Amino acid sequence: MNEEKKNNYEGESSQQALEKILQAEIEVAEKITAAKECAEKRIEAAQEEIVSLKNNILNQARRDREETLTNGTALAKEDAKKKIDQARIESEKFEKSGEKYIDEAVQIIEAIILGEFAGEEK
Repeated sequence: MNEEKKNNYEGESSQQALEKILQAEIEVAEKITAAKECAEKRIEAAQEEIVSLKNNILNQARRDREETLTNGTALAKEDAKKKIDQARIESEKFEKSGEKYIDEAVQIIEAIILGEFAGEEK
């Protein structure tokens, strides 16, 4: 085999061998440049995708926050309304049960004011 290579190279001049080597170097450099450009494009596309994903995540997070806030506010309002309604019912019960004592309370207050409280003598 070495004989064949020697025979191939012997038929070429030094100049031709150098030209082949230079041509091979140029081809390799072009392939390296093409590979580098392709890699840079892929990196740029990946970075753009990352920005897009980040924006999508932020937008979704904002929507989720608003939905949670809206739902939480609605639940809080509903809970407050129930408590207000319950307080209204309780106050009406208290008012109704207290009405029967109004006349008695008025009499006691009159007696206190007039100094005729049961424990006090004239």
